[in-house]
Amino acid sequence: MKCSRNCAPVLLPESDKPACPAASLEAERGMRDLLGLLSLSALWQGRDGATVMEQMLSAVERLVPIRFAYAQARLLDGEQPTVTARVAGVPLNQEACLVWQHSTSGWSRTVNVGRPDDLLSPTPIGDMQISRMEMGVSTLQGTVWFGSDRPGFPSTTELAILRAATSLAATAIQAAKIAHERNQANQAKDEFLAMLGHELRNPLAPIRMGASMLLRDGVTPEQVKKTGLILERQVGHITGLVDSLLDVSRLATGAVVLAESEVDMKEVVRDAFEQISPLIHAKSHQVVLSLPEENAPVFGDRNRLVQVVANLLNNAARYTRAGGRIALDLTLVGQQVSICVSDNGIGIEAAMLKRVFELFTQAKRSADRSEGGLGVGLALARQLVELHGGTLQARSQGLGHGAQFEVLLQRRLLRAPVAPPCLPLPATATAPACQSGLNIVVVDDNRDGADTLAEMLQLLGHQVRVCYHPRDALLIAADVAAEVYLLDIGLPEMDGYELARRLKQQLGGRRHTLVALTGYGQADDLRKAREAGFDQHCVKPISLEKLQAILSQAGY
Repeated sequence: MKCSRNCAPVLLPESDKPACPAASLEAERGMRDLLGLLSLSALWQGRDGATVMEQMLSAVERLVPIRFAYAQARLLDGEQPTVTARVAGVPLNQEACLVWQHSTSGWSRTVNVGRPDDLLSPTPIGDMQISRMEMGVSTLQGTVWFGSDRPGFPSTTELAILRAATSLAATAIQAAKIAHERNQANQAKDEFLAMLGHELRNPLAPIRMGASMLLRDGVTPEQVKKTGLILERQVGHITGLVDSLLDVSRLATGAVVLAESEVDMKEVVRDAFEQISPLIHAKSHQVVLSLPEENAPVFGDRNRLVQVVANLLNNAARYTRAGGRIALDLTLVGQQVSICVSDNGIGIEAAMLKRVFELFTQAKRSADRSEGGLGVGLALARQLVELHGGTLQARSQGLGHGAQFEVLLQRRLLRAPVAPPCLPLPATATAPACQSGLNIVVVDDNRDGADTLAEMLQLLGHQVRVCYHPRDALLIAADVAAEVYLLDIGLPEMDGYELARRLKQQLGGRRHTLVALTGYGQADDLRKAREAGFDQHCVKPISLEKLQAILSQAGY
């Protein structure tokens, strides 16, 4: 085409002159192949990382004349790198991959990322020009090597294809990794819900049957007493499950505050063993306690440390077949206290050992689920130990070889004591006994809960009025001089906090005790109770002993 203006001719450098038709055709074919490579992502949906790598290497072979492709990447956290290799269009088996893996140690030091130098590198099939590509996502820790014996490998177009293929594969593998983790999380959630349903239905069955039996005519006092003990045990089991789940939430949000003091771990071990002894006796286990003669003092929360040791003993008892052996060794190691719980139970396989402290993680069970549990005990134990500045480690030689769990705590770990975020009960040792029945008002919109509590209070000799609505409680307070108000928090129209504030204002200087009796037990709930004017905060279900202690204090 001629220029319409009178212009001087422009001389182009040699490199900028129009390419020959063959070169243009090659560039066009390269771009078409590169665009075709982009469509691979449609094939990668729902595939695992190893399949993605295999498809990528196979696609590159069709686009670029390579003799071999070798990829090594850690597809999942905590696993060994996965190796995928192809030579002359044929995938290599695991044994052949090991031969190639030995060669890559030399390539890592001599081959530059991207376009290689003119140097040839040794491979199992001869000296090659090798191009090294790093996976684009750092968490994969992956590298891909492409090799050819053609001089000038790779060309500019080929290099672009290799880079694009590696980048696309890295993105696809990361997506596969995220999908795998999501599937694992969903599976863990489903398994947990199934376990929770089982663990709740187990105690509910005797509770329902016991309640039905108590309603029948002709029940003897002995049967009533026996049934009552069963109901109390099963309610305690459900309460323990709920408390464990709440502990998970508190630890996850940092809401657990330790009530620290100097604690002798010998006493902690004895208390924990006493808690677990019914399970140990039920399974006829032989238990060997080894305690030092001197004290083993640490600075921590006694109740939480008992919980840690009890969880470890409970775990050993459940996963050891009947008549097994459990040992607990308490030793002083330098400036540390070691608590080691070992058993000759079913053991822990290597894959599970890595995840044994994760929430809701349990070894595979039989359908009878005779071991029980929600899979939170070990996770809670480790978090509580770490909250004390210690460590908890698990060891096992594999299935059938038992397991060992060791806690290490600093001896007399001195820290400034932190006040517990709760409303402490007054000491019952100095509490005056209630000489006569109290006037008590129970406020709860759960009629069954309010009525059964009222009946128990009447059996204890108190005069009780029941209100199912907060307005009724305000009306009664205007006419009756009650000494104790037991208030639920989740009430209709106005919650228990607002009702407490109005009662305090209405009662004025009259002596009274306000008790929050609720299912809300977080630290923020305790704070709200104090601010509303409650004298006590109790989480449902309240034990009879604790209820009597509160009423004894209210007897003035």
